[in-house]
Amino acid sequence: MTEMWRADGFKAIELHRGSTTFHEYPRHWHDELYFCAILKGSSDVYCVDRSYSASPETLVLIPPGEVHADRKRECVFRCMFIDLQELRIGLERFIEQTLPGLNFRMELIRSVKTMKSFLRAHRCLEEPEFELAADSAVMRFFHTIVVRHSTAKPRSARDGDENAAVRRTKRFLDEHYAQRISLQELSRFTGLSQYHLHRSFCKKIGMPPHGYLTQVRINHARLLLKRGMPISDVAYSVGFWDQSHFARHFKKLSGVTPGQYAHMR
Repeated sequence: MTEMWRADGFKAIELHRGSTTFHEYPRHWHDELYFCAILKGSSDVYCVDRSYSASPETLVLIPPGEVHADRKRECVFRCMFIDLQELRIGLERFIEQTLPGLNFRMELIRSVKTMKSFLRAHRCLEEPEFELAADSAVMRFFHTIVVRHSTAKPRSARDGDENAAVRRTKRFLDEHYAQRISLQELSRFTGLSQYHLHRSFCKKIGMPPHGYLTQVRINHARLLLKRGMPISDVAYSVGFWDQSHFARHFKKLSGVTPGQYAHMR
């Protein structure tokens, strides 16, 4: 069984999630850059000149146009198809650098860092709670995959003095916490590239912008719950678009559900 979808704001990305007892795909190729994270079971990939066996905790990377066959056995997996041109454009905007000659080769990636980055991006796009979180996760994955597994070598960001930009970002999130906020919007607001801003914010604040925004929202939610506002109204008032997502984040940060918190004496 396989589920497929495209997330809002990321139409160049197609996502699959599924499990199968056994399925054999005949020789074919993809127009897009293809990633498949093997979570359980195995996947055997047969290319023109050699074969590969992907076990759990392996990320399969297949470049566009690479002819291959695939045999999945007792396999639980997550796949992502990305238009290579859109990946390049998105990452160039993120790091404010050009990436000429961006190419990939067939690879079984067993890097824990790369796998974690892929799964975070995939799960953020499965249930995109915050535009800022999805932006950050996807672009961080793009950056990781290009730096570690492509022919392109982006320059390292300059540290410089970003204190003012981080302070402005923090103040903006404090004042506009109930709105939809994107990383691109914060980049324009501060004048830093998305990558530079994200890196600087993490370094100086200790968490990424979307993590800080979530904390601000939960702090305001606590105040509204103390005043007796209904939980469903609180969720929307502080910027959550779904009550279940609000409850999950509230419990994660507070240790109790919104209902339990509202009835505390």
